[in-house]
Amino acid sequence: MTSAAVNGYLNRIVTNRPHHSVGVARPTVPFGEFRQLVRRIRPSVLLPALAALTLAEFTGPYADWMRFTAPPWAVAAAARESILWGNEHRGDTIDPEYLRRLFNTYSNISEPKPDPGDGVDALAMLTRLAYDQFPYSESIFEEVSRTHALMVEGAETLDLEVLNEPDAWVRMVGAPVGQAVGATFLLQTAANVNAGWYDQRWLDRPDLQPLYDLWPRAVIEQRAADLTHTVGTFKADYESKPSVGDERFGYNPLTARPFLCMPDGRSLAPQPRLILRTVTPGSLYYRGMDIYGEAFGRDLGKMTERYVGQLLTNIAPTPEVHPEVRYGKGNGQASTDWFLVLPSAVVMFEVKSSRYGLRERAAVPGYESRITTLLSKALGQLAVTSERLDDGHQRFAHVPSDRPRVGIIVTAEPYYLANSGWMRDRLKPTPFPTLIASLRDLERLTALPLDQVESQLLAIANDPERSTWNLANSLQGIPVGPNPVLQRAWDIYPWPGEPTSHPPAT
Repeated sequence: MTSAAVNGYLNRIVTNRPHHSVGVARPTVPFGEFRQLVRRIRPSVLLPALAALTLAEFTGPYADWMRFTAPPWAVAAAARESILWGNEHRGDTIDPEYLRRLFNTYSNISEPKPDPGDGVDALAMLTRLAYDQFPYSESIFEEVSRTHALMVEGAETLDLEVLNEPDAWVRMVGAPVGQAVGATFLLQTAANVNAGWYDQRWLDRPDLQPLYDLWPRAVIEQRAADLTHTVGTFKADYESKPSVGDERFGYNPLTARPFLCMPDGRSLAPQPRLILRTVTPGSLYYRGMDIYGEAFGRDLGKMTERYVGQLLTNIAPTPEVHPEVRYGKGNGQASTDWFLVLPSAVVMFEVKSSRYGLRERAAVPGYESRITTLLSKALGQLAVTSERLDDGHQRFAHVPSDRPRVGIIVTAEPYYLANSGWMRDRLKPTPFPTLIASLRDLERLTALPLDQVESQLLAIANDPERSTWNLANSLQGIPVGPNPVLQRAWDIYPWPGEPTSHPPAT
């Protein structure tokens, strides 16, 4: 029944080729209507259909427009609502028409329309949508590779509080990080080829035994257990997190544990795209904060600063890069974290590892104050450093002061709208062009040859339009190969089979 419904829905999409109508008003519905539609079908029927539909989208040459007919963020929301509020006394008939109504209803959930003259409302609305949807369009290759490049490589050279302890990663993910990533990769692959299902008994298969030389079976079993919710633990996890008011953008426990233990004893990932993301820096950040508290946050700050320097020094050919300058009484003051000296400019980098929390992602009223405080502090640091260069301070003598400057605030995760006018209007301007870029943005920029880094960066920073975009978006149309830092990190893992630059489709 499930496969027939999914196939029927896919055939309907291919046949009808749905499109977005511009200028046509759509009906709006409250979130509760979507929840009630989810609850009509018992979880043991709906959840497998959601998983199968998500994976079926990527088994054929489907156009991009098809993905909007079963948005991955809507699949995750439907799965969450089914686990929280569904029960096995509901209907067991699911068909293409039901799936059409389900996703149309989600797309029509009402969102307060911003007043054109009120940038705050527009910023809040777009922030919610960005953090709900954009992560699903990001390639997993960069995210998983960054785990090693950021959080493992070079960590032994830093004075860390917790992450240099021998058992630090075992406490966080149940095994050394390389084994945990590999085990999660295997679970992702298993779910991808089995419509979202994972059965521990599969590990007895003779053809899998050679894999255990790479990833011990005990680690795979432990990782599967750590990533699997029961209905009870799922509900408890959900209730432990703060409310954000708008339930559409509330916490989803599947982001922490993407599998659910089903009535037959097998595990199912209703939104399989979330599996490998549990070993990305974004997910590990929250895991580390839960276990180690602020000490982990301080460690991550040091690792993020080091990683930015690694990206800069890996530009080809190697540019002139200088680290933070300590100055003042007892060297108690610090400049920006990095200086990239180019023939036509000096680029100053201020690195911030703080991330949007659940309430900031959902744009709960007042959310912008924390973000503007963080960015204002970084802008202030850039301005003070620029003043020291102008003053000719002796500790900065190795950094040229005779050329234009560009400031870049580097954030550990995307601050999707930070360059927009809505956010910039809240921040004090700097006397030189300044951009806000995520690590992902910087990875893309630093994969370019040095001359293109210079030309593109200066063109973007001085363009009134492009400077309001995400940096990666500003580079659209510029051929960029894999970043060598990320590629080396990916290649460190002993993936089975032929070497590849590309992870499994997620």
